[in-house]
Amino acid sequence: IMTSQKHHPLQVAAEKSGLAPDVIIRFVSFEWIVPVDWQAQLLDDEDIARARLIWELQTEFGVNDEAVPIILRLIDQLHCLQTELKKR
Repeated sequence: IMTSQKHHPLQVAAEKSGLAPDVIIRFVSFEWIVPVDWQAQLLDDEDIARARLIWELQTEFGVNDEAVPIILRLIDQLHCLQTELKKR
């Protein structure tokens, strides 16, 4: 976990990701992104990268809403495994 990441308001996160704020709000509503602080609508760089990934999966690869959480779970598992392997 990175503690030095900057937290960005929704509008800044939208600009950084190249996505409309309502797209990010939709992803949060599906719980595909869990912002660092959604009360204050703050997202970190990881949230922004995840939003961009979801957008690319759907627009460039035609992934439907039902498949997104499965793909995200697999990606998360790969990251966990990579982290574990680096510790050895």
